[in-house]
Amino acid sequence: MKALITKIVATFLLSSMSFLSFSSEKEVLDIIYKWAALESDLDAQSELIRDDRVMITSKRWPNQADNLMVQKERRAANLSRDPDLKIIATISSPEVRIYGEVAIADFVRRYDFIPGIGEMSPPNFTYITLVLVEEDGNWKIAHTHNSSM
Repeated sequence: MKALITKIVATFLLSSMSFLSFSSEKEVLDIIYKWAALESDLDAQSELIRDDRVMITSKRWPNQADNLMVQKERRAANLSRDPDLKIIATISSPEVRIYGEVAIADFVRRYDFIPGIGEMSPPNFTYITLVLVEEDGNWKIAHTHNSSM
């Protein structure tokens, strides 16, 4: 009887751990999709990002405040030339791995610039890797790595 109880408890614990992992994976995916959807609202998007985030594109940006300032200035300059410019970011093929309070996600981001005037440019596709950290039940982006396709 004791062996049966041990098996039942072990099965319950393993299945609940699997549920927790699935729940965390869904939370991380929700953050990723929200991050992409907020591409045209950098202040709202920055709420999903840790203050100590490092971003790597063609160079390394170790200071999130400076990175955000540059992104906002570039966005303002683009909008001053084309006030009807729309920016749409979409995510495809996301993969998430959870390691306790750290998640690693990779996916392809499609970035479309829809001009109000002028010619339409082709979409930009980028491989993205995000490292997210969970603190106090909230996932935030701690590291972003962009690689052109």
